[in-house]
Amino acid sequence: MIETEVLVPAGGDLAAAERVVESCCARQQLRLTLKGTLSRYPGCIHWHYKRGRERGTLELTWWPRGRRLWIAVQNGRTGEWIEAAAAELKAILERREAWEAWEEP
Repeated sequence: MIETEVLVPAGGDLAAAERVVESCCARQQLRLTLKGTLSRYPGCIHWHYKRGRERGTLELTWWPRGRRLWIAVQNGRTGEWIEAAAAELKAILERREAWEAWEEP
């Protein structure tokens, strides 16, 4: 498994993390195929995303208690698009603007 930490910008609206992740993934034309939680990280939100009908699954997990967001790719779930998509998504999610867009007026 490959796991990549996403550094959430200081001052980002953590309460909006779920909307921020889903919005950023939608803008990258990723398709949500699963949304749930992981027993290992109580209270987390865990997503599986695919791109079109291409092979591979990109996973994201937001764990509020640990103030941690990461991208993962399981062995056997790789695809040609995964590496570039993960890098681009990490860069977008680490920008303060992605989080500021959800601040309440």
